Amino acid sequence: MANLSRDEKVENLVTNFSMIMMGMFEGVFSAMAAGLAEAMSGMAEALSGNPSAISKSDKAQMDAKLRDVFAGLRKEVSKGFANKNEQFGAFIKDPSFDAGVRIVESHDIGLPKLTEHLTDTDLARYVVLVQNEDPKLAEMMAELGEWQKTTPRFTQ
Repeated sequence: MANLSRDEKVENLVTNFSMIMMGMFEGVFSAMAAGLAEAMSGMAEALSGNPSAISKSDKAQMDAKLRDVFAGLRKEVSKGFANKNEQFGAFIKDPSFDAGVRIVESHDIGLPKLTEHLTDTDLARYVVLVQNEDPKLAEMMAELGEWQKTTPRFTQ
């Protein structure tokens, strides 16, 4: 993991958390799950450290679909921050964001932290854990949900 600045961690947290929540609430992952059902059949084994559980062809199919889904989400999130870099930089200086970073860094989910730049596959793994009601992730997401209520709203 690269040594990220506080602002980079906050920006990654806001972006990653937003992408996961947007995907869940907009039903993107329901559609994605239907299209990826076969490709994801070995995901649980792969998450447990057995990368050979997913065939190369299934992994390629999954990665291609994930890139498309998350590319659209990244574009949507980035568009929200476009031309607002200075405003966003000032926005994330609010000390309430430090609590979110502490929450994420205090949990070990077995995946890269939400404070890091996550790949499309990392985001998909988070979604799989959410869908499977992983207790560790559920605890962290509940804490982040409460934390989010304490943060200022980003407006134009």
